[in-house]
Amino acid sequence: METVVYVAVVIALWVLTGLAAVVVLLARQGHRAGAWYLMGAVLGPLFVPIAAERARRDVAVLERADGGRPGGDPGRLTVVVGVDGSTESDQAVRAAGQLFAGATFVLVSVLDPDEGEFPDDPRRAAAHDLLTDRASWLPEGAVVEIGCGQPARVLQEVAIAESADVLVLGRRGRGFSRRLMGSVAARLMHEAAVPVVVAPDAVVREQEVPTASGQERPAR
Repeated sequence: METVVYVAVVIALWVLTGLAAVVVLLARQGHRAGAWYLMGAVLGPLFVPIAAERARRDVAVLERADGGRPGGDPGRLTVVVGVDGSTESDQAVRAAGQLFAGATFVLVSVLDPDEGEFPDDPRRAAAHDLLTDRASWLPEGAVVEIGCGQPARVLQEVAIAESADVLVLGRRGRGFSRRLMGSVAARLMHEAAVPVVVAPDAVVREQEVPTASGQERPAR
């Protein structure tokens, strides 16, 4: 019986060590593929150096295209907007257009590092189509950029490279990773070198419709 317990403990520690390497080293850098968790569980401690090597890879901008960037005014604000296709990020695009009309807009979508390794990856093409569509929501168009890596780091790097004056983000994004490591917006509000504007959720805005007396009433 003691042998069975010992073997069970060893197996549990083996699996947990590999999974911890995925969460601590890879997930924080933007790796979200489930295959990494399976590999970590199987390889256990042997996976630690593999995860460390992958985590050392820097963020990268895979594609940059001018979708109608305004020019001729060096005093124009530059606004970077994070786009991931979620309802919240769509609200961020709309809010940016309303708050900073006439600014230079840079729309950024961030891929998992594994998705950015191959130029013909369909997810990269999907990100390009998404950005092109959202740029059409802005009267003067926008620069569109596709990056890969940890989303907060990519957005910070783009903001620096573009000499951005402000970052605009949705309150939440796609996926469950935000519940594990905190939202991109929360991290950037603490770490970004430029002001960060977090667009309110569309549902919240609908529920806060002012009445004639100036008080808020729930939307019907």
